[in-house]
Amino acid sequence: VGAITLTDGATINAGSGTITLTAPDDITLSGLSTTNTTTGAVSVTSSAGKLIDAGDSATDIVANGVGARTTLSAVTGIGTAGAIDTQIANLVATNSGTAGNIQINETDALVIRNAAQTNAGTSAGTIDITAAGAVTVEATGTGGTGVTIDGLAASTGTITLAATGTGNSLGVAHNVTSKAGDITLRGGDNVSFTAAGTVASTTGNVAVVGNYLAGDAVGAITLTDGATINAGSG
Repeated sequence: VGAITLTDGATINAGSGTITLTAPDDITLSGLSTTNTTTGAVSVTSSAGKLIDAGDSATDIVANGVGARTTLSAVTGIGTAGAIDTQIANLVATNSGTAGNIQINETDALVIRNAAQTNAGTSAGTIDITAAGAVTVEATGTGGTGVTIDGLAASTGTITLAATGTGNSLGVAHNVTSKAGDITLRGGDNVSFTAAGTVASTTGNVAVVGNYLAGDAVGAITLTDGATINAGSG
């Protein structure tokens, strides 16, 4: 037994140092900030519980320096009672239980190194990552491992990735895969896929949308030679 609770408006500022929060139970987040630019800039791990958004008085996590990585790990969800509000550069987010969503609301550009529902059984957790800036699903060559629902074929979790607003595009340079859940990919301007951009769902539908929540009429969808979208029977 052991939880960490930051009430809405509470802050932890590590200056240029790293921030590590670890507990077996729920961790409620508010006001974590660092200028650290390492791969260990922010790490938040609940080994048996969930990560909770405390409220909207402060951004939950700020770690936006070049090279800064934020790693979030839980068992019953990341972003319950509202998405985790972030201003971060690089994200790893994993949920290992059969339920509990991953929900991230980013204020500007974001590189997704890994986002995954990792339970090997039949799971129901979704992945929903929205940014008011460009979003990139990071390539293998720089360490990306994709956005995935890893469970059995009946796993119902959906995947939604969105770069919203004028001038903000979504780039897919790695796998985005679900099982029975739909996949929705949205760019405020463009949605583009490198040759390594692989989108696959076993039985879910796949939707790709350009010009999403934008104030202009600009928006293209480009699949580079070798990119694939496979909706299975969806």
